[in-house]
Amino acid sequence: MIFCPWEPASYIFFSSNVPDLVHYSHGIALVAALAISLYVFFNNPKSLTARLYLIFSSLISTWIVLDVVLWATNDPGVVMFAWSVQVLLEPLSYALAFYLAHSYLKKSLPRYRVSALVFIVLVPLIIFLPTSLNLQAILLSSCESLEGPLAKYYSYFVNLVLTSFIVILAFVTIPRLKGAEKKTSSLFVLGLLTFLFSFTSGNILSSFTDDWKLSQYGLFALPVFSGIVAYSIVKYRAFKIKAVGAQILVFTLWLLVGALLLVVQSPTSRAVAFATLLFTLGAGYLLIKSVKREVAQREEIEKLAANLESANVKLKELDKMKSEFVSIASHQLRSPLTSIRGYTSMLSEGSYGPLSPKAKDAIDRIAESSRLMALSIEDYLNVSRIQSGNMKYELSDFNVKDMVSRLVDDKRREAMKKGLLLTFKNELHKSKGVTHADIGKTTQIMHNLIDNAMKYTPKGKIEVVITEDTKAKHIIVNISDTGIGMTPETRASLFEKFKRADIANSVNVTGTGLGLYIARKMAQDMGGDITVSSPGAGLGSTFSITLPLHL
Repeated sequence: MIFCPWEPASYIFFSSNVPDLVHYSHGIALVAALAISLYVFFNNPKSLTARLYLIFSSLISTWIVLDVVLWATNDPGVVMFAWSVQVLLEPLSYALAFYLAHSYLKKSLPRYRVSALVFIVLVPLIIFLPTSLNLQAILLSSCESLEGPLAKYYSYFVNLVLTSFIVILAFVTIPRLKGAEKKTSSLFVLGLLTFLFSFTSGNILSSFTDDWKLSQYGLFALPVFSGIVAYSIVKYRAFKIKAVGAQILVFTLWLLVGALLLVVQSPTSRAVAFATLLFTLGAGYLLIKSVKREVAQREEIEKLAANLESANVKLKELDKMKSEFVSIASHQLRSPLTSIRGYTSMLSEGSYGPLSPKAKDAIDRIAESSRLMALSIEDYLNVSRIQSGNMKYELSDFNVKDMVSRLVDDKRREAMKKGLLLTFKNELHKSKGVTHADIGKTTQIMHNLIDNAMKYTPKGKIEVVITEDTKAKHIIVNISDTGIGMTPETRASLFEKFKRADIANSVNVTGTGLGLYIARKMAQDMGGDITVSSPGAGLGSTFSITLPLHL
């Protein structure tokens, strides 16, 4: 039998034909692929992604071993067999890479149609593998194969197609992810694509230039991919592995990289391997320190989060108890207040005989204080009803224009006493101003907002305008005043509970800070809303009430 012109391989992998770069690049890639994938698999043996990752790494590792054998052997028969298997392993590895990416991103295998397409693409390689379409002959001068169209063109076409599948999958899936899942998925796919592009480009260049040393550089991207997976495990708990497990991983890599010193033979390769080991020792030490610190911080955060969740539950219970207390207390206060208001009204009207001017003034003050207290109690009750979901609405169709017009007429005399001009303007053109809501609650909202405008407008006018938006099917009531206005900061928090404008107390000291909160919640529950605008402090403001429009 005729052999290629160098001595037979020692221990399968060693001969004078093997460049130092081959042992180094293949050894590092093999260690990185198997170390990380085995670690992931043994931590998640039931995980589909972990199993696919191990199979993918095993196929690549087999290709790496066969490639070293091809460099070392001088037996043409071994070359023909190993080269043929390599041609098949490459596309199979890319197919596994696609399945791995799909499992990692979508937590499932591709659909049947996609799997059928992948199978159809791979079939020609399987069928024509032992024919001259794959390998035509072996050159005895170099133990290299003359590749046929299947190996030289079709296999690379399949690799590029499957790589494009991964790119499309990433562009479709990753933007929909959030938080740490999005970051770790982006890193994983980036590392995988970096390796695949590097691996394919190296093999294509070697195949068309017959310089097979070029393909060795493509394997250096495999440790990069493995490093990204390791970083994802540490930083984002990829594959649901605790970050502390990375310490074991670093020790394993130290041992395996150090073992390369026993494999490489030339002084240059030994120097490079030793430098790599030193770098790995330094980087691994820093990584372990970082991991320990991050694990401690993460455990502390998880402990705080658990305490916060417990405190949140207690706060919700306390808030519920507070609402129940306010509701009960408000009900208990309403009964005596009703009696006080009734008797003060009778005393003021002279039902129990005439009163002196001083006595009548005192009774009127009691009546006014009782009225304000009754309004406050009603506000507390309404807040309690809103928070407990017990606010009742009696919805019906009614004319907002007529209701607002009557309300403005009723309030005009009170406004005149304060020296204010209160006007109403109808700007309805395409509708009659009919809405479907609770007329009592709507009247209460309008009454509240007009009262507020009168309270916080020392002088000038208040204009109530009703208009419509037929496209959005809304009735809009704008209540504009020339009062104290408000700053952007005040507008942002005006509808929160117990919030009042900073300068409101200088104009009107009464009020609980609940009226606007209640009014807006009522409007929203009836399918509308309340918004506010103001040019600034001292420049007036406009409250806009929106309700559903019935055409």
